[in-house]
Parts: sequence; C-alpha cells; structure tokens
Amino acid sequence: MSTKLGFWRYALAGAAMVALCSSAASARIIEAKGITTNEVGAILVYMDLELDGDESIDTRIQLTNTSEFLTRVDCYYINANGHCGGDGGPVCRTDDDCSEFPGLRCIPGWAKTDFRLTLTKRQPLSWNIGDGLSKLPLADTPGQNNQFNEGAIPPVPEDPFIGELRCVQMDAGDDARPADRNDLKGESTFVQTSESGDIDVHKSNAIAIKAIEGAQDGNPGVLNIGGPEPEYGSFPAPGQEGNVGCPNIWTVNHFFEGAPVTTHEGNSASAVTTKLTVVPCSVDYLNDLPGGATLQFLIYNEFEQRFSSSTRVDCYRETRLADIDTRVGPAGDTRSIFSVGTQGTLTGMSRVRSVSGPDDNEDNYDGNGVLLHLEENWGLGTCSDNASAAESGGWVAPVMCSVDSDCGDDATCTPPGEGLAYSTTAANVQFQGSRSQGDRIILP
Repeated sequence: MSTKLGFWRYALAGAAMVALCSSAASARIIEAKGITTNEVGAILVYMDLELDGDESIDTRIQLTNTSEFLTRVDCYYINANGHCGGDGGPVCRTDDDCSEFPGLRCIPGWAKTDFRLTLTKRQPLSWNIGDGLSKLPLADTPGQNNQFNEGAIPPVPEDPFIGELRCVQMDAGDDARPADRNDLKGESTFVQTSESGDIDVHKSNAIAIKAIEGAQDGNPGVLNIGGPEPEYGSFPAPGQEGNVGCPNIWTVNHFFEGAPVTTHEGNSASAVTTKLTVVPCSVDYLNDLPGGATLQFLIYNEFEQRFSSSTRVDCYRETRLADIDTRVGPAGDTRSIFSVGTQGTLTGMSRVRSVSGPDDNEDNYDGNGVLLHLEENWGLGTCSDNASAAESGGWVAPVMCSVDSDCGDDATCTPPGEGLAYSTTAANVQFQGSRSQGDRIILP
C-alpha cells in the first residue's frame, strides 16, 4: 500500500468497521477461513500483473517456501491480453485501441504459460515478470541438508501484458500429486518509473487458498475448493453447515469515481478513480477453459442509500468502477452509478457477489466463486491559472488533477511533463461468508 495515501485507506476501513459492527447483533458472519491474504497456503493467486516497456511498468513477484522441507511448486501465468482481430493481432484493451485497423474488434484473450520449481527449505525467490529467472539460487551449490533448487522462470509472453499467476504446492516425493501442506507465501509489487525519475510503487499479498490436511483424494489432477469433497478451503466449524471454499461476499470500501479528496493536512487535493481486478476461482488448465461468473453489486453511499448493478466476468476482468455500468472510457463516467456526482458522497461501500450454478446443488462444483483485488489511482496533474488565487496575491496549496474539470472555473490541469500521470495504491479486499457449492482447478 502507498505510504502517503495509506491514511485514507485506514480511515475508510474504520468507517466500514463501524457499519459492520452495528449489524453484528442481527446477523452472524461465517468467515471464509480457507482463503487468506496474511497467512501461508497451498495455492497462491497473484492478481493484477502488469508489464509495459513503453510506460516503464513492471511487476516483481516474491514466492517463498516457508517450511523446513524441500517442496515442489507448479506455476501458471495467464495472459489476459486482448488482440485486435484475435490471436496474433496487436495488443489492445478496448475496441478504440483497434481504430487503426478498420473492421477489427478487440477480442479478449486467455492463454497459459506454465513452469515448475523445486525449492529448498526456507527458500525465498524474487523476479520481474518482464525478465523471469533463468537460473535459481542454489541450483549448482547445495544449501542446507544438501538440497538444490531446480527449475527456471520464464518471462511473461508479451509486452505489454496484463494477467495473473497461480502457483500450486506439489508433493516433493510425487511429482504428480498436490501436497496437503500449507507452506507458500507470496507478494507482488507494481513499479512504474518516469524519465524525470518519479517512481510509483504499490504492493499487495497474493491470495492464499489453504489445503486441508489429509483430504487429498485419488484424483491428483482435480483440486476441489470447498464443496462436498473438499481438498482446499476448510471444514465447517462446530455448529456450522457446509464446507468453506471461495468467499461468498466481497466488501469493497472505495471512493466514488472522480471524488475530489483533500489530503495531507490540506496541502493538496486529488481526483480518485478505482480499479477492480476479478478472476474466477475455477479454472481448467488441462483443456484451457477459463472460469466465468456474473457479478451482482449492491452499492451504498454515505446516506445509506442503496443502488445495484451487475456485470459479467469471463477469464479475467480488469475494470474501473465507472466502466462496470457504462461504456468503457471516460465519456460515460459522469452517468455511472459509481460516479461521485451521481451518488453525492465521496465514499461508498459495494458488496459484490457472484451468482452460483443454476440448480444450487451442493453435490456440484459450479459455485462460480471469484477473487478480487482493488487499486486506486490518484491524479497527479496540477491546476494552474487560477484567477482567484492570483487576485488574492497569496500562496495557495497546489491542487492535483487529471483533467481540467477537476480544477473548477478559470483553471486548467497541467500534466506533470515527463512525470507520472497517476499515483496508485492497492489493497486486498475484505471477504466473508461461504456457499454450498465448490469450485475446481483442473491441472494438466
């Protein structure tokens, strides 16, 4: 999380806790204890990986075997780039990116790149996704207990790149069998630099899915998360029903789009936008079939007024809040249900739930669970030519902006030249609840 902007995250989290505690007497919350962002697990999901050489953007991955034992890890990059006209065409995010190619639309993509590692006891690894790691430490010289690291980490297949990384802990004594231990911990760090030397960095933990000790069945290629025969997640606590798999509800505390927020004791202000990254819990790596889900949103503003929206996620979805219910891009921002002008308050809370399978049968693995990650973008332009400030003759704290409309009358937004357009901060999203249906990861 950004250190300078962290104040607002803590303030917002505090407000959310007040709201949650006020309803504790009337509702019992069942925590999804098999999913965590601050403990070790057997499956790690790194979300929102980015690489763009032209914009000097890269993501650094950290992966650690925290145990005293040699362990195997199978990892899968997912390339979620869209391409104009499909695979082989130029990389794109929206149809507007394909305007130079008449008749071509931006076709979403999904492709995996896998690699395998053997890690010695207490072994940390770190690499940039744009470079990979051709040789691991202790590959030639043994570490403790005469153990060697084995394997290599490839770079992501394209530049630019957006996507995710999943790593599964395997049994060191049986290459094809997943382990029922929880020894892996991971973090990802987004880094962007500019020609003027500005640096923007934010960091977040990988989402860890816990293995249930002794629960591995005779089918090592199918990983059951929750459901009737759970291998990952957790068993129900005494008095509770249903095995706990992927979370049921995600609670997103956020600023509404374009919120003008004054920070740092009034020294500056900024317009804030929020980006969500969503990936399905289920995925079929064997047949290259990504998961999907329909998301339902309940949005509350500071007056406790409630609004709703929905969207579809297939494979991987990286979206600004304002693009969930309006056309992608800034044109529809002011009409979005997530707009600060529509809501009339700076902050809000959205409860996000994915729709499970049609028959709600506990024996099926069609829970359609999802995982979420949040990122905030704070504008870094500076408002200039302010007539009222000039008439006062005194010094006025600079107002940060991303577009002219952030500055009000008689002012324009001056871009930061060779500096960065935004400053970012990231956070793992709060989750709760369980559902009767499970999710599955199918390995090749």
